[in-house]
Amino acid sequence: MQDGRQNKPMIKILTYINFAAFILGVAGLGGAFIYRSKIFDVVLDNVKKELPALVGEAMPKIPSVPSSTGSVLPFK
Repeated sequence: MQDGRQNKPMIKILTYINFAAFILGVAGLGGAFIYRSKIFDVVLDNVKKELPALVGEAMPKIPSVPSSTGSVLPFK
């Protein structure tokens, strides 16, 4: 039969790891909340830089147009 006292140090270690991960998560989210406007500005600037290239690639090529055309009326 396994003694319950053997698992206590492992549970303590897992508790400390869990607490540290929780604190890091809260700190990361807090930092992102505090600097959200700066982060948003950086992302928006990068999108603005890439937008002309993306639009240019999405536009179809304009076919060549002849310099002169024939008569509009089919009968002369």
